[in-house]
Amino acid sequence: MEKIPRYDSRDALSWTRTESADTALRRWHLDLFTVRGWCTAGAGGLLLFLAYLLGRHEMMALGLGLLALALASWGLAMRLRGRTNIHRELLSEVPTVGEVSKFRLSCAERSTIQERLPEDFGPGPRLQAPGSIEYELVFRTRGIHLMGPAQQIVVDPLGLIQGMVRAGESLQVPVRAQLHELDRFASLGERTLTGDAKFSRSTTADYYDVATRDYQQGDSIRQVHWKASARHAKLMVRQENHVATAQALLVLDTSFEHWNHSGSDLRISLPQAHAEALTSSRRFENALSLASSIGLRYATSGYQLAFRNLAGTSLAQRDLHSISELGALNSFEDFHAATTELSLDNGSVEANGPEILGSTLHKELLGFREEPVIMILGELDDPQAAWLATLSRTVRHVEIFLLVSHPERYLAIQHELARTSWKVHILPGNMAIDEMWG
Repeated sequence: MEKIPRYDSRDALSWTRTESADTALRRWHLDLFTVRGWCTAGAGGLLLFLAYLLGRHEMMALGLGLLALALASWGLAMRLRGRTNIHRELLSEVPTVGEVSKFRLSCAERSTIQERLPEDFGPGPRLQAPGSIEYELVFRTRGIHLMGPAQQIVVDPLGLIQGMVRAGESLQVPVRAQLHELDRFASLGERTLTGDAKFSRSTTADYYDVATRDYQQGDSIRQVHWKASARHAKLMVRQENHVATAQALLVLDTSFEHWNHSGSDLRISLPQAHAEALTSSRRFENALSLASSIGLRYATSGYQLAFRNLAGTSLAQRDLHSISELGALNSFEDFHAATTELSLDNGSVEANGPEILGSTLHKELLGFREEPVIMILGELDDPQAAWLATLSRTVRHVEIFLLVSHPERYLAIQHELARTSWKVHILPGNMAIDEMWG
């Protein structure tokens, strides 16, 4: 079995896509003419001019024949291009940064197709149709990447036409933020439960698991499960097992000035298909990846997660779900799906002295007195750290991740927050997540 080709944008850093032909020629597809094609058309035009000057009808017929031959070859190529039906299919469920995404390119007509990969990649695979080809991509940036349109290689038997023309439609591929395995980091999420969340100190809504048991003396007649009783030929009663779902709050700093305030922050452009690209930084991409990884760990343990920015705005596409294990996973999936278009914002929190959190988030935070709260920040000064420390009297289980360019400059903040019972991680944000705890 032939090995499936794999393309990684990390291996194509030196690749730049260039167009050698003039824009006007590409617009009318005149760049398809080879040197022989241009010579044929030019010779036809020259013969027509000479026939006009000399009055030679046979010379005019020859010139018209050469021009007609060149135009017929060009028209045939355009006609074949319009009849080509190219189908591109995404075989992977959720494309994610760093993971392998599988695609299939197929065409039923006889032709040669050159796949056009996103801008970060080099030249794609070539398909000899009819048939199909599968290939794999490894994306290194999130966003909405544009696949295609593919390019069909057209050529005529006389060698007058040769080149590539766009064929088929493009495909928008939403790529989510990267996920990391955090199990090896013992310091992360010690309050995360294994399996389902079996308890909650919150008094908020829970869900019920309905089971049946044998009837016992003293049970109310209202508890009798008549269908189960008929099935077992004896009285059975409902038994509602109360299963609580724990809750957690994850706060992600999305302020532009916190992640792009120094020359050490490497800016990254995130594609958005046909729209304008988003501007991000390596520190924020690491922070978003960390937020997604922690969120997945809590969600798979049964926690109902709320994702907020510093202003208290929801970062997920949908915010309210049923309180259940499925609802916990849905909350994370909505947030992870939103990372394809999540952008940094300017002035999301109104400056109010040292208060780094907006009033909406501050009020919501007070409802998580005994539940886990995770904060991932890009910048923090001494007054803001002192103000945050005052919240430790009411919100007890907080874990702060401060991703900065120079952690050694934040010793005073670490000492200030060390007076609380919170966990504080001041990490080099420009390093890979796997190396932060090295």
